[in-house]
Amino acid sequence: MWQRPENDQFVEELYLAGERVAPGVYRQVGSDKVIRLEKEDVLPASCDGHVACYVRIQNLWSQIQAMHT
Repeated sequence: MWQRPENDQFVEELYLAGERVAPGVYRQVGSDKVIRLEKEDVLPASCDGHVACYVRIQNLWSQIQAMHT
C-alpha cells in the first residue's frame, strides 16, 4: 500500500490489484469501476493490461444524504 507524503493536504491510500483489503467500497483510479466488498478480500485485476490501483471511498453520496435526513 502506497501513501502520499505526510505534508500533503489530502492523503489517500492506494491499493493495488491482488492486495487483500478490508470490507468497503473501492474505486479504480482512472476509471468509473467501483468494487464493493462485503468481507475482507483481494482487489481484482483490470484485465486490460494496466496495473489496477484503487482508492477506498469513505462515504458514498447516499450515505451522506442519509445522515442529514
